[in-house]
Amino acid sequence: ITFYNFLVTVKLIILNFLSLNREGYFIFSSATGILLFIGLALLLFNRYLTIRKINNNLASAYAQIEKKNAEITDSINYAKRIQEAILPSEDDLRKFFPQSFMLFKPKDIVSGDFLWCSHKNNKFYIAAADCTGHGIPGAFMAMIGNTLLNEIVNEKNIDQPDLILKMLNDGV
Repeated sequence: ITFYNFLVTVKLIILNFLSLNREGYFIFSSATGILLFIGLALLLFNRYLTIRKINNNLASAYAQIEKKNAEITDSINYAKRIQEAILPSEDDLRKFFPQSFMLFKPKDIVSGDFLWCSHKNNKFYIAAADCTGHGIPGAFMAMIGNTLLNEIVNEKNIDQPDLILKMLNDGV
């Protein structure tokens, strides 16, 4: 029964009431009360079913979001492993700087900060860089910076700091 049909029924009952005598008043009042109670119960039950459906949809959406979040976090953690792989090892640094250490604590899982070093022609090159951005964008910039420094110093044999920085800036 729809709510509209319920109201039509109540209207017909009211019209019949107007034509009742005193004996029918009690029956009419009781019937009207029961019908109102049933109508309210139907309305509340319909509301309950609607809310239950919405809650089920929300639970499903939440599960999908949790799954996607886990996939994204796994992917970012893998990117962290890649980023850590391009960092020089502390052993490499200690070969030239015995009292040195390296501290790498990114704000997010991955970072735009990186340390780069190279040894070529009896010269040791080291850079501690902070690329613009945090998280994934910063990590991409750090990868680009690392690649460019390797290309500039190790492949193009540029050893003048001002030219290295200019070429790095041009490359980014």
